[in-house]
Amino acid sequence: MASALLLAQGAASARADDLDDQYAALQDQIAGSSGAVSDGYAALDAAMSALTASRDELAGAQQAADAANRAQQDAQSAADAASAALTTAQDNRQAAQSEVDAAQTRVDTAKQEVGMVASQAAQQSTGLTSIALLIGDGSTNRISNRVQWANQSFSATETKVNAYQDALDELQTKRDALVTAENDAQTARDNAVGQLDAARTAARTAADAAATVQTRVDANQAALATAQELVDQAVSDDETLKGRAGDLAARIQARDEEAAAAAAASAAAAARSSVEAGASWLTANIAPGQIAPYSVDEAVSTARSLEGNMYYGNMCLALVAAFYGYTSSGVNSATDAAATIEAAGQMQHDTSNIPVGALVWYDGTPAGNPYGHVAMYAGNGMIYSNGAANGGVGMISLDTPSAGWGEPLIGWSSVWLPNATA
Repeated sequence: MASALLLAQGAASARADDLDDQYAALQDQIAGSSGAVSDGYAALDAAMSALTASRDELAGAQQAADAANRAQQDAQSAADAASAALTTAQDNRQAAQSEVDAAQTRVDTAKQEVGMVASQAAQQSTGLTSIALLIGDGSTNRISNRVQWANQSFSATETKVNAYQDALDELQTKRDALVTAENDAQTARDNAVGQLDAARTAARTAADAAATVQTRVDANQAALATAQELVDQAVSDDETLKGRAGDLAARIQARDEEAAAAAAASAAAAARSSVEAGASWLTANIAPGQIAPYSVDEAVSTARSLEGNMYYGNMCLALVAAFYGYTSSGVNSATDAAATIEAAGQMQHDTSNIPVGALVWYDGTPAGNPYGHVAMYAGNGMIYSNGAANGGVGMISLDTPSAGWGEPLIGWSSVWLPNATA
């Protein structure tokens, strides 16, 4: 009872600290930390998905910007070509202007010539009106000359007029061609400039879109870095907590092992005390006037020294008496000795905790053995007995006589041999 109390006190003392409470609290923290790690990884995955999507979008925006830049370059080339064409048209206009000026000069000259012819024709017209007078003088030769001269005058006038009209037509044609060429060049340049402005606007729009997406990519990259930092911190915190828990678990294990060792030591001490008390009781609880037997240790030592001895066949009572230093038990059989012990009230029938050195008694009647059987308990469910290996002295199971020989176990007792001799 005292030993049990000491063990309980030792166990209570071993757990008087708060290591278990600390460990339980750490486990709760670890559970929360593990949740934070899981949430962190989920946020990290989401950030990575967002970054990947924005990067894909950026790639598309950059492609659009590149296409717009190429279109701008093409438009610039077209505008440059149109400007060059306009310059050429303007140069052509200057050349054409020279031709127009020359044509104008020719027109002016033709005009003057027509005017002179017309004036001469007008003067001659007065002469023609007097043809009748010419005819009237009766000179046929002179009349013919006058008619020929008149026809030549009209022909020269018509030629000059026609030359004047041709010069006017040529001048108008050149003027029209000049205006058309200049208008076409101006239109081409205006179209090219318009296309260039549209291309520039598209390029700026594409560049702005790419810049907007780049901003989103940068933000997503920063979010990913933040999520990674949170995950790293959560993992670090979790590992730190687990490390602390491991250290604390090691301390708890060391404490429990120390407590277990202390308990085992107490139990061993209690067992030794119990054994010593039992051994003392086995050799002290003897019949009145009985010669004192050996101690239990001496009896066990004697039993070991007799292992393999063939002398004690069918002499089980003499054998256990010899274990305890007697030359004779003073009784004819184990059956008689067991009856004496039963009569003295010394037979213990509870065989659940037999002490080492106790005399163990068996009933031989069912097996047809009127002498019965006795042995000495060796501990751990074994007995020292004759009839062991090759029939000699040795250790056999406590149950062998009952199960193997058909001799039921009666009980156990101290060294109660009233008639033993030294």
